[in-house]
Amino acid sequence: MWIDKKQKLKASYYRSFLALIVIPILLIIMISILIIRTMMMDSAILNIRRAQDNIVSTLGSEVKDVSLRLSHFVYVNGNEIMRNAAKTNTNDLKDKYHYTEILTESFNYAMVPIQDIVSAIFYMKDGDQTYMKDDPILTKEEISGSDWYQQALNEPNIVKVGFYNRSVTKSTRSAHSLTLVAALSPGIDVDRDNVVEMVALFVSSSTGKLIKEYNKEKILGSTMLMDQNGNTIFESENTKALMPDRVEIWKHSESQHKIDGKNYVYVVTEEPVSGLKVVSVVAAETLTKEFNRTAGVIVMVTIVLFSLFYFFSSYFLRNIIEPIHNTVEGMKKVEGGNLEVHIDPKGQAELRGMTHSFNRMTRRLKQLMTENEEQQKKKHQAEIRALQSQINPHFLVNSLNSIRFIAQVSKYEAIAKMAEALIKILSSSFRSSAGFYTLKEELEVLDGFIYLMKIRYSDSFDIQYHISEDTNSCLVPRLILQPIVENSIVHGFSGNEEEIGKIIVSAYREKGFLHLIIEDNGKGMTEDEIRRILEGGEMGEDDHTSIGISNVNTRLVLNYGEDCGLALESEKGRFTRTSIRIPIEEKEK
Repeated sequence: MWIDKKQKLKASYYRSFLALIVIPILLIIMISILIIRTMMMDSAILNIRRAQDNIVSTLGSEVKDVSLRLSHFVYVNGNEIMRNAAKTNTNDLKDKYHYTEILTESFNYAMVPIQDIVSAIFYMKDGDQTYMKDDPILTKEEISGSDWYQQALNEPNIVKVGFYNRSVTKSTRSAHSLTLVAALSPGIDVDRDNVVEMVALFVSSSTGKLIKEYNKEKILGSTMLMDQNGNTIFESENTKALMPDRVEIWKHSESQHKIDGKNYVYVVTEEPVSGLKVVSVVAAETLTKEFNRTAGVIVMVTIVLFSLFYFFSSYFLRNIIEPIHNTVEGMKKVEGGNLEVHIDPKGQAELRGMTHSFNRMTRRLKQLMTENEEQQKKKHQAEIRALQSQINPHFLVNSLNSIRFIAQVSKYEAIAKMAEALIKILSSSFRSSAGFYTLKEELEVLDGFIYLMKIRYSDSFDIQYHISEDTNSCLVPRLILQPIVENSIVHGFSGNEEEIGKIIVSAYREKGFLHLIIEDNGKGMTEDEIRRILEGGEMGEDDHTSIGISNVNTRLVLNYGEDCGLALESEKGRFTRTSIRIPIEEKEK
Protein backbone atom coordinates (compact mmCIF):
# COMPACT_ATOMS: atom_id res chain seq x y z
CA MET A 1 0.00 0.00 0.00
CA TRP A 2 2.78 2.42 0.97
CA ILE A 3 4.82 1.63 -2.17
CA ASP A 4 1.75 2.15 -4.36
CA LYS A 5 1.01 5.55 -2.79
CA LYS A 6 4.63 6.59 -3.07
CA GLN A 7 4.66 5.70 -6.76
CA LYS A 8 1.43 7.64 -7.29
CA LEU A 9 2.91 10.70 -5.59
CA LYS A 10 6.10 10.42 -7.62
CA ALA A 11 4.16 9.97 -10.86
CA SER A 12 1.95 12.94 -9.98
CA TYR A 13 5.03 15.03 -9.29
CA TYR A 14 6.62 14.19 -12.63
CA ARG A 15 3.37 14.76 -14.50
CA SER A 16 3.03 18.18 -12.89
CA PHE A 17 6.69 18.94 -13.60
CA LEU A 18 6.23 17.92 -17.23
CA ALA A 19 3.01 19.93 -17.68
CA LEU A 20 3.99 23.06 -15.75
CA ILE A 21 7.74 23.32 -16.38
CA VAL A 22 9.12 21.09 -19.12
CA ILE A 23 6.45 21.68 -21.78
CA PRO A 24 6.21 25.50 -21.22
CA ILE A 25 10.03 25.80 -21.24
CA LEU A 26 10.29 23.70 -24.40
CA LEU A 27 7.59 25.81 -26.06
CA ILE A 28 9.39 29.00 -25.04
CA ILE A 29 12.71 27.61 -26.34
CA MET A 30 11.11 26.52 -29.63
CA ILE A 31 9.44 29.91 -30.10
CA SER A 32 12.71 31.65 -29.16
CA ILE A 33 14.64 29.49 -31.64
CA LEU A 34 12.15 30.33 -34.40
CA ILE A 35 12.40 34.03 -33.56
CA ILE A 36 16.21 33.87 -33.48
CA ARG A 37 16.23 31.98 -36.79
CA THR A 38 13.95 34.58 -38.39
CA MET A 39 16.05 37.44 -37.01
CA MET A 40 19.32 35.86 -38.20
CA MET A 41 17.83 35.10 -41.63
CA ASP A 42 16.55 38.68 -41.87
CA SER A 43 19.96 39.98 -40.77
CA ALA A 44 21.75 37.85 -43.38
CA ILE A 45 19.36 38.94 -46.12
CA LEU A 46 19.73 42.56 -44.95
CA ASN A 47 23.51 42.24 -45.39
CA ILE A 48 22.93 40.89 -48.91
CA ARG A 49 20.65 43.82 -49.69
CA ARG A 50 23.24 46.26 -48.36
CA ALA A 51 25.82 44.73 -50.69
CA GLN A 52 23.30 44.93 -53.55
CA ASP A 53 22.56 48.55 -52.71
CA ASN A 54 26.29 49.28 -52.95
CA ILE A 55 26.42 47.49 -56.31
CA VAL A 56 23.32 49.37 -57.53
CA SER A 57 24.76 52.69 -56.36
CA THR A 58 28.09 52.02 -58.07
CA LEU A 59 26.44 50.84 -61.29
CA GLY A 60 24.03 53.77 -61.40
CA SER A 61 26.85 56.26 -60.84
CA GLU A 62 28.92 54.65 -63.63
CA VAL A 63 26.00 54.70 -66.08
CA LYS A 64 25.34 58.37 -65.36
CA ASP A 65 29.06 59.17 -65.53
CA VAL A 66 29.70 57.42 -68.85
CA SER A 67 26.59 59.05 -70.34
CA LEU A 68 27.82 62.50 -69.28
CA ARG A 69 31.30 61.76 -70.62
CA LEU A 70 29.94 60.80 -74.01
CA SER A 71 27.68 63.86 -74.18
CA HIS A 72 30.60 66.08 -73.26
CA PHE A 73 32.81 64.32 -75.81
CA VAL A 74 30.27 64.82 -78.60
CA TYR A 75 29.12 68.36 -77.90
CA VAL A 76 32.38 70.02 -76.68
CA ASN A 77 33.59 73.11 -78.57
CA GLY A 78 30.55 73.38 -80.83
CA ASN A 79 30.70 69.77 -82.07
CA GLU A 80 34.34 70.20 -83.17
CA ILE A 81 35.08 66.53 -82.41
CA MET A 82 32.22 65.42 -84.71
CA ARG A 83 33.62 67.51 -87.57
CA ASN A 84 37.10 66.03 -87.08
CA ALA A 85 35.63 62.50 -86.87
CA ALA A 86 33.78 63.04 -90.17
CA LYS A 87 37.08 64.10 -91.80
CA THR A 88 38.67 60.76 -90.87
CA ASN A 89 36.16 59.05 -93.19
CA THR A 90 38.39 59.42 -96.30
CA ASN A 91 40.36 57.16 -98.59
CA ASP A 92 43.35 59.47 -98.42
CA LEU A 93 45.52 57.72 -95.85
CA LYS A 94 47.54 60.84 -95.15
CA ASP A 95 44.47 62.92 -94.40
CA LYS A 96 42.93 60.06 -92.49
CA TYR A 97 46.02 59.75 -90.29
CA HIS A 98 46.25 63.53 -89.84
CA TYR A 99 42.64 63.96 -88.71
CA THR A 100 42.83 60.82 -86.57
CA GLU A 101 45.74 62.39 -84.71
CA ILE A 102 43.73 65.58 -84.22
CA LEU A 103 40.74 63.56 -83.09
CA THR A 104 42.86 61.58 -80.62
CA GLU A 105 44.32 64.80 -79.23
CA SER A 106 40.81 66.23 -78.79
CA PHE A 107 39.69 62.98 -77.19
CA ASN A 108 42.54 63.04 -74.67
CA TYR A 109 41.88 66.68 -73.94
CA ALA A 110 38.12 66.18 -73.51
CA MET A 111 38.33 63.05 -71.43
CA VAL A 112 41.55 63.73 -69.49
CA PRO A 113 43.66 60.56 -68.98
CA ILE A 114 41.15 58.27 -67.29
CA GLN A 115 42.21 54.68 -66.85
CA ASP A 116 38.74 53.07 -67.01
CA ILE A 117 38.05 54.21 -70.61
CA VAL A 118 38.75 51.22 -72.84
CA SER A 119 38.04 52.70 -76.25
CA ALA A 120 36.08 55.36 -78.16
CA ILE A 121 34.83 54.39 -81.62
CA PHE A 122 33.11 56.34 -84.41
CA TYR A 123 31.04 54.11 -86.70
CA MET A 124 30.54 55.66 -90.13
CA LYS A 125 27.46 55.21 -92.27
CA ASP A 126 29.53 53.66 -95.06
CA GLY A 127 30.78 50.89 -92.73
CA ASP A 128 34.13 52.44 -91.87
CA GLN A 129 35.14 53.14 -88.26
CA THR A 130 37.63 55.29 -86.37
CA TYR A 131 38.72 54.35 -82.85
CA MET A 132 40.90 55.78 -80.07
CA LYS A 133 42.89 53.95 -77.41
CA ASP A 134 42.56 50.13 -77.61
CA ASP A 135 41.77 48.24 -80.81
CA PRO A 136 38.19 46.86 -80.83
CA ILE A 137 37.67 43.16 -81.49
CA LEU A 138 33.92 43.36 -82.00
CA THR A 139 32.82 43.33 -85.63
CA LYS A 140 30.56 46.01 -87.11
CA GLU A 141 27.85 43.39 -87.67
CA GLU A 142 28.03 42.25 -84.02
CA ILE A 143 27.92 45.85 -82.82
CA SER A 144 25.11 47.02 -85.10
CA GLY A 145 22.96 44.04 -84.10
CA SER A 146 23.06 44.82 -80.39
CA ASP A 147 20.06 46.29 -78.56
CA TRP A 148 21.83 49.41 -77.39
CA TYR A 149 22.94 50.20 -80.97
CA GLN A 150 19.44 49.86 -82.38
CA GLN A 151 17.92 51.88 -79.54
CA ALA A 152 20.41 54.71 -80.16
CA LEU A 153 19.62 54.69 -83.91
CA ASN A 154 15.90 54.95 -83.16
CA GLU A 155 16.40 57.92 -80.81
CA PRO A 156 19.07 60.28 -82.23
CA ASN A 157 21.03 62.55 -79.88
CA ILE A 158 20.00 60.48 -76.86
CA VAL A 159 22.60 58.39 -75.01
CA LYS A 160 21.84 54.67 -74.71
CA VAL A 161 23.78 52.23 -72.53
CA GLY A 162 24.76 48.61 -73.07
CA PHE A 163 26.86 46.01 -71.23
CA TYR A 164 29.37 43.28 -72.13
CA ASN A 165 30.55 40.44 -69.95
CA ARG A 166 33.78 39.96 -71.90
CA SER A 167 36.65 41.84 -73.47
CA VAL A 168 35.71 44.23 -76.29
CA THR A 169 39.26 45.22 -77.26
CA LYS A 170 42.57 43.50 -77.82
CA SER A 171 43.78 44.78 -74.46
CA THR A 172 43.61 42.33 -71.51
CA ARG A 173 42.50 45.07 -69.13
CA SER A 174 38.82 44.44 -69.78
CA ALA A 175 39.03 40.64 -69.87
CA HIS A 176 36.68 38.83 -67.45
CA SER A 177 35.15 42.09 -66.32
CA LEU A 178 32.02 44.13 -66.93
CA THR A 179 32.28 46.66 -69.77
CA LEU A 180 29.84 49.56 -70.15
CA VAL A 181 29.18 51.08 -73.53
CA ALA A 182 27.48 54.45 -73.98
CA ALA A 183 26.26 55.14 -77.50
CA LEU A 184 24.83 58.21 -79.25
CA SER A 185 23.57 58.46 -82.81
CA PRO A 186 24.19 62.11 -83.88
CA GLY A 187 21.41 63.87 -85.72
CA ILE A 188 21.96 66.27 -88.61
CA ASP A 189 22.15 69.15 -86.17
CA VAL A 190 25.15 67.53 -84.49
CA ASP A 191 26.84 65.87 -87.49
CA ARG A 192 26.26 68.36 -90.27
CA ASP A 193 28.39 66.26 -92.62
CA ASN A 194 25.93 63.35 -92.07
CA VAL A 195 28.82 60.89 -92.01
CA VAL A 196 28.90 59.47 -88.49
CA GLU A 197 26.26 56.86 -87.70
CA MET A 198 27.20 56.15 -84.08
CA VAL A 199 29.61 57.30 -81.38
CA ALA A 200 30.39 54.63 -78.75
CA LEU A 201 32.40 54.98 -75.57
CA PHE A 202 33.53 51.71 -73.91
CA VAL A 203 34.37 51.88 -70.20
CA SER A 204 35.64 49.17 -67.84
CA SER A 205 33.09 49.05 -64.98
CA SER A 206 34.20 48.71 -61.39
CA THR A 207 30.80 47.10 -60.70
CA GLY A 208 32.10 43.78 -62.00
CA LYS A 209 35.09 43.96 -59.67
CA LEU A 210 32.78 44.85 -56.78
CA ILE A 211 30.56 41.84 -57.54
CA LYS A 212 33.62 39.56 -57.57
CA GLU A 213 34.72 40.92 -54.21
CA TYR A 214 31.28 40.30 -52.70
CA ASN A 215 31.19 36.80 -54.19
CA LYS A 216 34.18 35.92 -52.03
CA GLU A 217 31.92 36.34 -48.98
CA LYS A 218 29.96 33.07 -48.82
CA ILE A 219 27.31 34.61 -46.60
CA LEU A 220 26.57 37.15 -49.39
CA GLY A 221 26.11 34.36 -51.94
CA SER A 222 26.79 34.58 -55.65
CA THR A 223 25.70 37.75 -57.47
CA MET A 224 24.90 38.39 -61.13
CA LEU A 225 23.37 41.11 -63.30
CA MET A 226 20.28 40.44 -65.42
CA ASP A 227 18.23 42.63 -67.73
CA GLN A 228 14.46 43.05 -67.53
CA ASN A 229 13.94 40.02 -69.78
CA GLY A 230 15.98 37.69 -67.61
CA ASN A 231 19.07 37.68 -69.86
CA THR A 232 22.38 37.39 -68.04
CA ILE A 233 24.44 40.56 -68.32
CA PHE A 234 27.29 39.70 -65.96
CA GLU A 235 28.28 36.73 -63.78
CA SER A 236 31.56 35.53 -62.39
CA GLU A 237 30.84 32.17 -60.77
CA ASN A 238 28.39 30.44 -63.10
CA THR A 239 25.50 31.80 -61.03
CA LYS A 240 23.14 31.21 -63.94
CA ALA A 241 23.34 27.46 -63.30
CA LEU A 242 21.55 28.07 -59.98
CA MET A 243 18.51 29.64 -61.68
CA PRO A 244 15.40 27.41 -61.49
CA ASP A 245 13.77 26.44 -64.78
CA ARG A 246 10.69 28.32 -65.95
CA VAL A 247 10.76 30.61 -62.88
CA GLU A 248 11.16 34.35 -63.49
CA ILE A 249 13.33 35.03 -60.46
CA TRP A 250 14.12 38.60 -61.52
CA LYS A 251 10.47 39.60 -61.10
CA HIS A 252 10.41 38.88 -57.34
CA SER A 253 12.12 40.83 -54.58
CA GLU A 254 12.79 37.68 -52.57
CA SER A 255 12.01 33.98 -53.09
CA GLN A 256 13.15 30.46 -52.28
CA HIS A 257 13.52 27.48 -54.62
CA LYS A 258 15.04 24.02 -54.55
CA ILE A 259 17.76 23.09 -57.05
CA ASP A 260 19.04 19.49 -57.11
CA GLY A 261 17.49 18.87 -53.69
CA LYS A 262 19.12 21.94 -52.14
CA ASN A 263 17.27 25.07 -51.00
CA TYR A 264 18.45 28.44 -52.31
CA VAL A 265 17.38 31.97 -51.42
CA TYR A 266 17.11 34.54 -54.24
CA VAL A 267 17.35 38.27 -53.46
CA VAL A 268 16.71 40.81 -56.23
CA THR A 269 17.28 44.58 -56.35
CA GLU A 270 16.67 46.79 -59.39
CA GLU A 271 19.06 49.53 -60.55
CA PRO A 272 16.68 52.36 -61.58
CA VAL A 273 18.90 54.10 -64.17
CA SER A 274 19.73 51.12 -66.37
CA GLY A 275 16.85 48.87 -65.29
CA LEU A 276 19.25 46.01 -64.59
CA LYS A 277 18.46 43.51 -61.83
CA VAL A 278 21.07 42.61 -59.23
CA VAL A 279 20.37 38.95 -58.37
CA SER A 280 22.08 37.26 -55.41
CA VAL A 281 21.80 33.49 -54.89
CA VAL A 282 22.78 31.96 -51.55
CA ALA A 283 22.26 28.48 -50.15
CA ALA A 284 19.72 28.49 -47.31
CA GLU A 285 22.08 26.41 -45.18
CA THR A 286 24.71 29.14 -45.52
CA LEU A 287 22.27 31.71 -44.12
CA THR A 288 21.34 29.41 -41.23
CA LYS A 289 24.86 28.22 -40.45
CA GLU A 290 25.32 30.61 -37.54
CA PHE A 291 21.80 29.93 -36.40
CA ASN A 292 22.38 26.17 -36.39
CA ARG A 293 25.39 26.62 -34.12
CA THR A 294 23.41 28.89 -31.79
CA ALA A 295 20.42 26.53 -31.75
CA GLY A 296 22.73 23.57 -31.03
CA VAL A 297 24.21 25.37 -28.02
CA ILE A 298 20.69 26.24 -26.74
CA VAL A 299 19.53 22.62 -27.12
CA MET A 300 22.63 21.25 -25.34
CA VAL A 301 22.23 23.71 -22.46
CA THR A 302 18.53 22.79 -22.19
CA ILE A 303 19.33 19.04 -22.08
CA VAL A 304 21.99 19.58 -19.41
CA LEU A 305 19.62 21.71 -17.30
CA PHE A 306 16.80 19.17 -17.54
CA SER A 307 19.20 16.34 -16.68
CA LEU A 308 20.44 18.17 -13.60
CA PHE A 309 16.89 18.95 -12.56
CA TYR A 310 15.90 15.30 -12.99
CA PHE A 311 18.69 14.11 -10.68
CA PHE A 312 17.85 16.84 -8.21
CA SER A 313 14.16 15.89 -8.33
CA SER A 314 14.94 12.23 -7.68
CA TYR A 315 17.04 13.14 -4.64
CA PHE A 316 14.45 15.65 -3.48
CA LEU A 317 11.55 13.21 -3.80
CA ARG A 318 13.33 10.51 -1.83
CA ASN A 319 13.72 12.90 1.08
CA ILE A 320 10.20 14.35 1.15
CA ILE A 321 7.78 11.58 0.07
CA GLU A 322 7.88 9.52 3.25
CA PRO A 323 7.66 12.49 5.70
CA ILE A 324 4.78 14.01 3.72
CA HIS A 325 3.00 10.66 3.54
CA ASN A 326 3.29 10.21 7.30
CA THR A 327 1.91 13.72 7.84
CA VAL A 328 -1.02 13.07 5.46
CA GLU A 329 -1.85 9.80 7.27
CA GLY A 330 -1.73 11.65 10.61
CA MET A 331 -4.09 14.34 9.27
CA LYS A 332 -6.55 11.66 8.16
CA LYS A 333 -6.57 10.23 11.69
CA VAL A 334 -7.18 13.72 13.12
CA GLU A 335 -10.02 14.15 10.62
CA GLY A 336 -11.50 10.92 11.95
CA GLY A 337 -11.49 12.37 15.47
CA ASN A 338 -8.30 10.80 16.84
CA LEU A 339 -6.38 13.55 18.62
CA GLU A 340 -3.84 11.16 20.14
CA VAL A 341 -1.81 11.16 16.89
CA HIS A 342 1.95 11.72 17.16
CA ILE A 343 4.29 11.68 14.13
CA ASP A 344 8.01 10.97 14.46
CA PRO A 345 9.94 13.84 12.77
CA LYS A 346 11.93 12.70 9.70
CA GLY A 347 13.45 14.12 6.50
CA GLN A 348 14.73 17.64 5.86
CA ALA A 349 14.81 20.29 8.56
CA GLU A 350 11.77 22.06 7.08
CA LEU A 351 9.78 18.83 7.06
CA ARG A 352 10.81 18.04 10.62
CA GLY A 353 9.68 21.53 11.58
CA MET A 354 6.34 20.89 9.83
CA THR A 355 5.96 17.60 11.75
CA HIS A 356 6.68 19.33 15.06
CA SER A 357 4.09 21.98 14.17
CA PHE A 358 1.57 19.26 13.35
CA ASN A 359 2.17 17.55 16.70
CA ARG A 360 1.80 20.88 18.53
CA MET A 361 -1.37 21.58 16.56
CA THR A 362 -2.99 18.27 17.57
CA ARG A 363 -2.10 18.87 21.23
CA ARG A 364 -3.44 22.43 21.08
CA LEU A 365 -6.59 21.25 19.27
CA LYS A 366 -7.20 18.67 21.97
CA GLN A 367 -6.74 21.34 24.63
CA LEU A 368 -9.11 23.75 22.85
CA MET A 369 -11.78 21.08 22.46
CA THR A 370 -11.54 20.33 26.18
CA GLU A 371 -11.83 24.03 26.99
CA ASN A 372 -14.77 24.38 24.58
CA GLU A 373 -16.60 21.50 26.26
CA GLU A 374 -16.16 23.21 29.61
CA GLN A 375 -17.40 26.52 28.21
CA GLN A 376 -20.45 24.85 26.68
CA LYS A 377 -21.25 23.30 30.05
CA LYS A 378 -20.97 26.71 31.73
CA LYS A 379 -23.10 28.29 29.00
CA HIS A 380 -25.75 25.62 29.43
CA GLN A 381 -25.83 26.19 33.15
CA ALA A 382 -26.16 29.95 32.58
CA GLU A 383 -29.08 29.42 30.20
CA ILE A 384 -30.79 27.21 32.79
CA ARG A 385 -30.36 29.92 35.40
CA ALA A 386 -31.69 32.53 32.96
CA LEU A 387 -34.73 30.41 32.18
CA GLN A 388 -35.37 29.90 35.84
CA SER A 389 -35.30 33.64 36.42
CA GLN A 390 -37.79 34.35 33.62
CA ILE A 391 -41.47 34.80 34.30
CA ASN A 392 -43.61 32.12 32.72
CA PRO A 393 -44.72 33.66 29.38
CA HIS A 394 -47.96 31.72 29.38
CA PHE A 395 -48.84 33.20 32.77
CA LEU A 396 -48.27 36.76 31.42
CA VAL A 397 -50.30 36.16 28.27
CA ASN A 398 -53.14 34.53 30.21
CA SER A 399 -53.15 37.37 32.75
CA LEU A 400 -53.31 40.00 29.95
CA ASN A 401 -56.18 38.11 28.30
CA SER A 402 -58.07 38.23 31.63
CA ILE A 403 -57.43 42.00 31.90
CA ARG A 404 -58.65 42.52 28.31
CA PHE A 405 -61.81 40.47 29.05
CA ILE A 406 -62.62 42.47 32.22
CA ALA A 407 -61.95 45.76 30.32
CA GLN A 408 -64.32 44.75 27.52
CA VAL A 409 -67.03 43.71 30.03
CA SER A 410 -66.54 47.00 31.88
CA LYS A 411 -66.68 48.93 28.56
CA TYR A 412 -63.09 50.19 28.94
CA GLU A 413 -62.22 49.78 25.23
CA ALA A 414 -58.92 51.71 25.47
CA ILE A 415 -57.63 49.38 28.19
CA ALA A 416 -58.76 46.35 26.15
CA LYS A 417 -56.94 47.60 23.05
CA MET A 418 -53.79 48.29 25.09
CA ALA A 419 -53.91 44.76 26.53
CA GLU A 420 -54.44 43.32 23.05
CA ALA A 421 -51.45 45.25 21.63
CA LEU A 422 -49.27 44.15 24.53
CA ILE A 423 -50.36 40.52 24.02
CA LYS A 424 -49.15 40.70 20.38
CA ILE A 425 -45.77 42.08 21.42
CA LEU A 426 -45.30 39.55 24.24
CA SER A 427 -46.42 36.66 22.02
CA SER A 428 -43.83 37.65 19.45
CA SER A 429 -41.12 38.01 22.09
CA PHE A 430 -41.85 34.59 23.65
CA ARG A 431 -42.13 32.73 20.35
CA SER A 432 -39.01 30.61 20.77
CA SER A 433 -39.76 28.15 17.98
CA ALA A 434 -39.45 30.71 15.18
CA GLY A 435 -36.61 33.22 14.78
CA PHE A 436 -38.14 34.59 11.53
CA TYR A 437 -41.57 35.57 10.31
CA THR A 438 -43.00 37.55 7.43
CA LEU A 439 -42.71 41.29 7.07
CA LYS A 440 -46.50 41.51 7.23
CA GLU A 441 -46.44 39.86 10.69
CA GLU A 442 -43.60 42.12 11.80
CA LEU A 443 -45.64 45.17 10.76
CA GLU A 444 -48.66 43.89 12.74
CA VAL A 445 -46.49 43.68 15.89
CA LEU A 446 -45.15 47.17 15.11
CA ASP A 447 -48.73 48.50 14.85
CA GLY A 448 -49.47 47.22 18.38
CA PHE A 449 -46.33 48.90 19.69
CA ILE A 450 -47.22 52.19 17.93
CA TYR A 451 -50.67 52.10 19.50
CA LEU A 452 -49.15 51.84 22.98
CA MET A 453 -46.55 54.57 22.30
CA LYS A 454 -49.16 57.00 20.95
CA ILE A 455 -51.13 56.61 24.17
CA ARG A 456 -47.96 57.14 26.22
CA TYR A 457 -46.83 60.23 24.23
CA SER A 458 -50.32 61.69 23.65
CA ASP A 459 -50.25 61.37 19.85
CA SER A 460 -47.15 63.61 19.60
CA PHE A 461 -45.91 61.77 16.50
CA ASP A 462 -47.28 60.26 13.32
CA ILE A 463 -46.14 57.23 11.28
CA GLN A 464 -46.47 56.47 7.57
CA TYR A 465 -45.92 53.16 5.73
CA HIS A 466 -44.55 52.90 2.18
CA ILE A 467 -44.63 49.14 1.81
CA SER A 468 -44.37 47.46 -1.60
CA GLU A 469 -46.96 44.69 -1.97
CA ASP A 470 -44.36 42.12 -3.11
CA THR A 471 -42.46 42.46 0.20
CA ASN A 472 -45.18 41.25 2.61
CA SER A 473 -44.21 37.58 2.21
CA CYS A 474 -40.46 38.20 2.75
CA LEU A 475 -39.02 36.63 5.91
CA VAL A 476 -37.27 38.89 8.42
CA PRO A 477 -35.78 38.28 11.90
CA ARG A 478 -38.46 38.92 14.47
CA LEU A 479 -38.62 42.30 16.26
CA ILE A 480 -36.12 44.18 14.08
CA LEU A 481 -38.32 47.22 13.38
CA GLN A 482 -39.71 47.86 16.91
CA PRO A 483 -36.34 48.81 18.57
CA ILE A 484 -35.51 51.22 15.73
CA VAL A 485 -38.94 52.91 15.80
CA GLU A 486 -38.74 53.06 19.60
CA ASN A 487 -35.37 54.85 19.34
CA SER A 488 -36.92 57.45 17.03
CA ILE A 489 -39.81 58.06 19.46
CA VAL A 490 -37.84 58.03 22.72
CA HIS A 491 -34.61 59.77 21.63
CA GLY A 492 -35.45 61.43 18.31
CA PHE A 493 -38.55 63.29 19.45
CA SER A 494 -37.56 63.99 23.08
CA GLY A 495 -37.72 67.70 23.89
CA ASN A 496 -39.44 68.40 20.55
CA GLU A 497 -42.60 70.25 21.62
CA GLU A 498 -43.09 72.55 18.63
CA GLU A 499 -43.25 70.08 15.73
CA ILE A 500 -45.12 66.80 15.32
CA GLY A 501 -42.71 63.91 14.98
CA LYS A 502 -42.93 61.98 11.73
CA ILE A 503 -41.73 58.43 11.09
CA ILE A 504 -41.69 56.87 7.58
CA VAL A 505 -41.25 53.09 7.24
CA SER A 506 -40.44 51.92 3.68
CA ALA A 507 -39.91 48.46 2.20
CA TYR A 508 -39.03 47.46 -1.38
CA ARG A 509 -37.13 44.83 -3.37
CA GLU A 510 -33.99 45.51 -5.40
CA LYS A 511 -31.50 43.13 -7.03
CA GLY A 512 -32.36 40.15 -4.83
CA PHE A 513 -32.38 42.11 -1.54
CA LEU A 514 -35.14 43.37 0.75
CA HIS A 515 -34.55 47.01 1.71
CA LEU A 516 -36.12 48.39 4.93
CA ILE A 517 -35.75 52.11 5.67
CA ILE A 518 -36.94 53.89 8.86
CA GLU A 519 -36.61 57.69 8.73
CA ASP A 520 -37.65 60.34 11.27
CA ASN A 521 -37.48 64.11 11.48
CA GLY A 522 -36.13 64.06 15.03
CA LYS A 523 -33.20 65.87 16.56
CA GLY A 524 -30.62 63.57 14.96
CA MET A 525 -27.37 62.18 16.31
CA THR A 526 -23.66 62.83 16.09
CA GLU A 527 -21.20 60.28 14.67
CA ASP A 528 -20.08 59.48 18.20
CA GLU A 529 -23.68 58.84 19.32
CA ILE A 530 -24.26 56.56 16.28
CA ARG A 531 -21.15 54.58 17.16
CA ARG A 532 -22.23 54.22 20.82
CA ILE A 533 -25.80 53.22 19.95
CA LEU A 534 -24.55 50.45 17.62
CA GLU A 535 -22.25 49.20 20.36
CA GLY A 536 -25.11 49.22 22.95
CA GLY A 537 -23.61 52.04 25.01
CA GLU A 538 -25.53 54.39 27.32
CA MET A 539 -27.62 57.10 25.65
CA GLY A 540 -29.40 58.50 28.72
CA GLU A 541 -32.77 57.47 30.05
CA ASP A 542 -34.46 54.39 28.58
CA ASP A 543 -31.09 52.93 27.67
CA HIS A 544 -32.81 49.67 26.75
CA THR A 545 -33.67 51.19 23.34
CA SER A 546 -30.00 51.60 22.40
CA ILE A 547 -29.35 48.09 23.65
CA GLY A 548 -32.24 46.94 21.44
CA ILE A 549 -30.69 48.57 18.34
CA SER A 550 -27.32 46.98 19.12
CA ASN A 551 -29.17 43.67 19.50
CA VAL A 552 -30.81 44.11 16.07
CA ASN A 553 -27.47 44.93 14.45
CA THR A 554 -25.81 41.89 16.06
CA ARG A 555 -28.60 39.55 14.94
CA LEU A 556 -28.43 40.87 11.36
CA VAL A 557 -24.65 40.36 11.23
CA LEU A 558 -24.91 36.86 12.72
CA ASN A 559 -27.65 35.85 10.28
CA TYR A 560 -26.46 37.52 7.07
CA GLY A 561 -22.86 38.65 7.53
CA GLU A 562 -21.06 41.98 8.00
CA ASP A 563 -22.45 43.44 4.75
CA CYS A 564 -26.01 43.31 6.10
CA GLY A 565 -25.57 45.26 9.34
CA LEU A 566 -27.49 48.41 10.20
CA ALA A 567 -26.59 51.57 8.26
CA LEU A 568 -27.31 54.77 10.22
CA GLU A 569 -27.32 58.27 8.71
CA SER A 570 -28.14 61.33 10.74
CA GLU A 571 -27.84 65.09 10.71
CA LYS A 572 -28.06 66.94 13.98
CA GLY A 573 -31.33 68.79 14.31
CA ARG A 574 -32.78 67.44 11.05
CA PHE A 575 -33.24 63.68 10.61
CA THR A 576 -32.11 60.12 11.32
CA ARG A 577 -32.31 57.39 8.65
CA THR A 578 -31.79 53.69 9.43
CA SER A 579 -31.30 51.30 6.49
CA ILE A 580 -31.47 47.49 6.51
CA ARG A 581 -30.54 45.33 3.51
CA ILE A 582 -31.05 41.55 3.74
CA PRO A 583 -31.22 38.74 1.15
CA ILE A 584 -34.75 37.93 0.08
CA GLU A 585 -36.26 34.77 1.57
CA GLU A 586 -39.95 34.04 1.29
CA LYS A 587 -42.27 31.93 3.39
CA GLU A 588 -43.19 28.67 1.75
CA LYS A 589 -46.86 28.52 0.82
